[in-house]
Amino acid sequence: MALSAGIFLIIGGLCACSPLFKRVSKTLERFLAIIGLLIGIVVLIIAVDYGLALNFLSSLIQIPAPADLSSATYLKYFLPAMIILGILLVSRPIKNIRWASLISLAVGLLVPYFLRLLFPSLSTTVLVIVFLIAAVAIYTLLKFVEDIFKLISSILAFTPIALAIGLVNIYFGVLLLAT
Repeated sequence: MALSAGIFLIIGGLCACSPLFKRVSKTLERFLAIIGLLIGIVVLIIAVDYGLALNFLSSLIQIPAPADLSSATYLKYFLPAMIILGILLVSRPIKNIRWASLISLAVGLLVPYFLRLLFPSLSTTVLVIVFLIAAVAIYTLLKFVEDIFKLISSILAFTPIALAIGLVNIYFGVLLLAT
C-alpha cells in the first residue's frame, strides 16, 4: 500500500504550526518539533526523489504524475512548498548546534593523523601547525555556510512565516489527497 505525499504534507504542515501550541503546552511544541524533524527529513527525501524524477520511492509514496498536477489549480507549485517545509522542519531543532566547530575539529584532527601515516618522520611541531591550519581553514569556510543556514532558518522559523508555510502545505496536502 502506497502512502500519499499529501499525508506527509499535512503532518508536516501541522508540525510547522507548532508555535501555535507554545502557549498551550511547551511539551507539545517540543514533541511536534521532534516529529517535525523526522517528517522534514522524509519530506526532503520525497521532494528530491520527485523533483529529480528518480522514482526510487514510487512504490512507497504516491504522488500524481506531473501531467496530472498541471491541470489542478496551484498544485503544480507543491514541490517548492514541500522543499521549504522540509528545510523549515529540519532547521528548527538543529539551528543552535555549532556544526562548523565540530566538523573543523574533526577534520583538523584527521589531517595530521593521515599525514603521520603517510610520513612517519614528521615532527610533532609540524603536525600541530598542520592541525591549526586545517582546522582554521575548514572553520572559516563552514562558519560562512553555518551563518547562511542560521539566517535562512531564523527567517523560516519566524512565527507568521512558519504558520503560512504550514497552512500552505496543509492545503497542498489536502489537494494531493483529493486528486
